[in-house]
Amino acid sequence: MYTSLPEKDIEILEEKSKSLQMIADLAQGNVFIDCATEDPETAIVVAEAVPTTVPSLYQGRVVGKKILYSYEPAVYKAYHSGKPAMMNRALTHEGSHVCQNVTPIKNDEGSVIALLILETDITQQVEQEHELALLSETTAEFGRTWDIVLKDQMIPDYLEEALILLGEDGAIQYANNFAIGLIKEHNPIQQTNLTNQNILAILPFIDKADFTHQGITQREVRSMEKVFILRSICLLNKKADSKRMLLYIRDITDLRDKERQLMVNQVVIKEIHHRVKNNLQTVASLLRMQMRRGVPEETKLLYQESLNRITSIAAVHDVLSSSGLEKVNMVHIIKKITTGQVFYPYQPNCSVAIHLCTEEEIELHSSQAVSLALIVTELIQNCMKHAFIERSTGNVTIHFKQNGRSIELGVIDDGNGMDNDIETDHLGIEIVKNLTNYDLNGEFKFLQNCEQGTEAWVTFPNRED
Repeated sequence: MYTSLPEKDIEILEEKSKSLQMIADLAQGNVFIDCATEDPETAIVVAEAVPTTVPSLYQGRVVGKKILYSYEPAVYKAYHSGKPAMMNRALTHEGSHVCQNVTPIKNDEGSVIALLILETDITQQVEQEHELALLSETTAEFGRTWDIVLKDQMIPDYLEEALILLGEDGAIQYANNFAIGLIKEHNPIQQTNLTNQNILAILPFIDKADFTHQGITQREVRSMEKVFILRSICLLNKKADSKRMLLYIRDITDLRDKERQLMVNQVVIKEIHHRVKNNLQTVASLLRMQMRRGVPEETKLLYQESLNRITSIAAVHDVLSSSGLEKVNMVHIIKKITTGQVFYPYQPNCSVAIHLCTEEEIELHSSQAVSLALIVTELIQNCMKHAFIERSTGNVTIHFKQNGRSIELGVIDDGNGMDNDIETDHLGIEIVKNLTNYDLNGEFKFLQNCEQGTEAWVTFPNRED
């Protein structure tokens, strides 16, 4: 329809087109066959193959689309010269940079009847080249800027870091006010004019290696009870075949002192949590000892409830004493509470199983962790006390999850249901309500299951700090 090719030439192109897909996959690029049209300035795409090994360069098919030779100089050159045009760069309509290789397809008489075109994506390569060009330009600009700085010495003198420019032999060519002050600290009798003096004789923490390399180095040095960051930057002048070294010295003594103080504070915090845990365990041991010695039957319940509250708090401080952090893995704490505590057998003939259902590891601030540990303990004790009266078995399931920025805790039993007066007549529920409202700034509610049992839910926001 668009070319004047004879049938035998069309058969050649049809045969060539059978290999396009394999070429596209191997070369990881788009492959086309373009033919000349009756318009001497236009060609048309008669076949194409899209690679399956990499994304296509084009959003849709391009077969049947016309191209102008003025926009495709490599195509024009290959068509009229009969020679391949390789490694040409072009820009697609979608804005991708491509490497274009064009090979003429000839008939039996040696005439060019079409062009085989391979285009591969080089967008990332071009971007890297631009970055390198920008880096070279920035380096040159830095050299020009430094010359300006040397002329106007007010600029670096406002800096609170030492800047020293050295020659290849280590001789000082320039030093700002902070650098001069640093030098005088190490050499009180040093002359005011430091130009051309060797840096090794002036600053004891400078090594020869700091100004004999050809790159950028950084190290931390200590001198006169101070800590410094020393950066050394090589400034090459290719035209003059010479180099200079820029030394950047920053005093970080205060920073290191604060880091050291933080480490000391962390050790102190761990020790505090360790002592709190030990004190709580001591109190728990005294309660157990008293229970073994014998207490009135009506007070055993109160002893065990108090013991569980103490061990719940101790479990949080035990974790904090190990980590030294103010964040606690609450799932780990709940597991310790449900497996390590002995809940008073309110119904001696009833066997109660406690299950933990959580989808993720959730960390809470230590203050929230202590409150939530007590809440878990109180709600489990409440289930043991009221849910399984005259029952032989029972189950308590603890759901713990994070929903956005909120934390949700649910203690669900399959017991006999909730009494109407349970929210007001029991100390444990009053503790849960107060901890939820005042310590966690959250919401506490009871729900009666449709079939059997009771659900207690606590929802509160997670602290970000």
